Amino acid sequence: MPRVLPVVLGIALIVYAFIDCLRMPDREMPPGLPKALWLIVIALVPVLGAAAWLVVSRLPATGAPRTRKPRPIAPDDDPEFLANLDWKARKAHYDQLRREREERSAQDGDEPPVSPEQPTP
Repeated sequence: MPRVLPVVLGIALIVYAFIDCLRMPDREMPPGLPKALWLIVIALVPVLGAAAWLVVSRLPATGAPRTRKPRPIAPDDDPEFLANLDWKARKAHYDQLRREREERSAQDGDEPPVSPEQPTP
């Protein structure tokens, strides 16, 4: 078992590096070698090529650290989600009030009020 573990870890490293290189968008590739050449290096220089890819791909391209647009951690931290949730709650509330008003007017024998969207006969 101790002899098999380094081989399995080496293969896992190669597979991970190969897939990581394949999925990297061309505009985010590190300067130097093109994607096709990196894939060949990872495949032909087994562990060292994969380790080199992992190191080089994590380095910033211009010397400045890569910054990603911060995303909300949970939906309740997202202002757009909260605004949409508030809008849905208000809409449901006003729809309920409209239905109750129409039911009351139907019980009283009155015709329901005509909304501006409906054409008048």
